Amino acid sequence: MKQDLDALMSQRDLDAAVVTGSVYNNPSMYYMTNGARLSGGILVKRRGQEPVLLHSPIERDEAAKSGLATIDIAEFDYAALRRASESDLEASVKFYRKIFDRLELAGRVAFYGKVEQGASFALLTALDQALDGVTIVGEYENDLFDAARATKDPAEVTRLRRVGQATGAVMREMIDFMRGHAVARRSHDGAEVELLVKSDGTPLTVGDVKRFGWSRLLANELEDPEGMIFAIGRDAGVPHSHGEAEDPICLGRSIVFDFYPREMGGGYFHDMTRTFCLGYAPPEVQKVYDDVYACFEQVVAALEPDAPTRRYEALTCDIFEAQGHNTHRKDHSVQEGYVHWLGHGVGLKLHERPGFGLSPANQDTLRPGSVITIEPGLYYPSQGFGVRIEDTIYLDEGGEFHSLTEFEKKLVVEL
Repeated sequence: MKQDLDALMSQRDLDAAVVTGSVYNNPSMYYMTNGARLSGGILVKRRGQEPVLLHSPIERDEAAKSGLATIDIAEFDYAALRRASESDLEASVKFYRKIFDRLELAGRVAFYGKVEQGASFALLTALDQALDGVTIVGEYENDLFDAARATKDPAEVTRLRRVGQATGAVMREMIDFMRGHAVARRSHDGAEVELLVKSDGTPLTVGDVKRFGWSRLLANELEDPEGMIFAIGRDAGVPHSHGEAEDPICLGRSIVFDFYPREMGGGYFHDMTRTFCLGYAPPEVQKVYDDVYACFEQVVAALEPDAPTRRYEALTCDIFEAQGHNTHRKDHSVQEGYVHWLGHGVGLKLHERPGFGLSPANQDTLRPGSVITIEPGLYYPSQGFGVRIEDTIYLDEGGEFHSLTEFEKKLVVEL
């Protein structure tokens, strides 16, 4: 949580943190500016002090909406610095020197945000060489803001819950959209199949369903920046196959629908997956679905506050192996059976801390404020199907776990 930032900075021996770039698609900047609609800026957080936001003069009103102390970046007159310099890099170093002097920055200063890697390397190297009394620091993994965002405060959870409700509502509309189409018998891939058809008699496709979903996301002020997974048949057996737009919607085939929109403008994500078959489910799909559902229920029932996440990864492997399925624990190159991790944190990034890896190096635990996914799955592309079930789950301050995903778990969708 944000309230932990000073303690985290102390643990990491950081005197200041600097976040740069636009707010959109830049989680650390969004987090610190409270989602203010800025095309660019510089956020400075000194340990033990409130953040300061440096902004363009044309975005002064948007900057004020952040609720932070603000400084008009025009005060540092970059244009004059550029005229007096031989390159943009030289001018940028002078520019940051003025900012550091103005805000009295010294010691170990870490940089964050989204900027092109080469440009960042050049600038940070030059700053480290040019600024007396300053050591520029970079964090490679689980950086300051990743660590802070690993737990959410009540206001964040309220937003996450709202996104979950809207996500479930849109998924329901998409299923009802499919149910509203007629069934016809047609030849497809050399076989006679039952599939959904539109009013003109042409097959309803994965692309048609996605386009309808995108329209409903927009109506609910959500966006789909990562691209939903709507994969049918063999594609459902490869976890991150997004589905082919031209594939028809056939009855009796497993559909893995992994849906992870976020608030419009770059806010909080929700992540949920349901697997279903339209009309009926083949016995082999029903059997695997029952195995995944049983695993999901057992893992959720076993969740405990402060427990290491890798405990639940191991439990998932235990359950699936007892059911007779191969797992990544038995074979790290496995492509059929249980092939991915159990879950991940969710927030301003789709994948945040905590993680669920089995490695002893994974020291993540379930702490109050954790928002995680639980998403066991089994995949058999050689048999033409896959199954995954996923909820987003929140651990409150009282040690209770709550699903933020409001949608039933049911394999067969009646037509």
